[in-house]
Amino acid sequence: MDGLLLDSERLSRKAWFSGGADLGVELPMEALNGIIGRRRPEVETEFRRVLGDEFPVDALYARHAAHYYASLEATTAEELRKPGVLALLDWLDLQSVPYAIATSTLAKGAASKLAIAELTDRFPVVVSGDQVERSKPAPDIFLEAAARLRVPPELCVAFEDSDLGLEAALAAGMHTIAVPDLKPLPEQVTRRAAAVLNSLEEAIVLLRTLI
Repeated sequence: MDGLLLDSERLSRKAWFSGGADLGVELPMEALNGIIGRRRPEVETEFRRVLGDEFPVDALYARHAAHYYASLEATTAEELRKPGVLALLDWLDLQSVPYAIATSTLAKGAASKLAIAELTDRFPVVVSGDQVERSKPAPDIFLEAAARLRVPPELCVAFEDSDLGLEAALAAGMHTIAVPDLKPLPEQVTRRAAAVLNSLEEAIVLLRTLI
């Protein structure tokens, strides 16, 4: 969802920088790249690894949340949606292809962002990070999404913007498509993907060859 359907990773990264500035520290890009697609316990571990055990991670989270949700509330649905999203969903509906969101974001946050993007009604199936035992790169989120769609994983196509997400989709046995966002994707991951797209605007042409 974040970074693929929604242009929310840019807002989140800006909020991390602003939150760090509030606490008098410049967050390293290494840490910000390392937390993309991860749940809070893993994010906290990463920040403590690069900033030290004494760094006030809870305070940083609070400042990030304040900046992030202020940015989201000031963003229009059109600005938040990534290019090609609506056209892709309309095409999938015309083809009667079921689809789902599989996101590491917690359910409450996912619902809030989908509402801002005016996409809530488009996704009857949303699997969030707090609904499975293991987060990406484990395949749990994708396997749960496939189960709810009642489609075997090997017949699913997974679009992902992060290396952790791509690893998870590959581990689930899905036909995996990389659509890079902010975080550069390592070659050892992208070469295992079935394709690498510049944006979801290229997805329909690709899907026509698969369906």
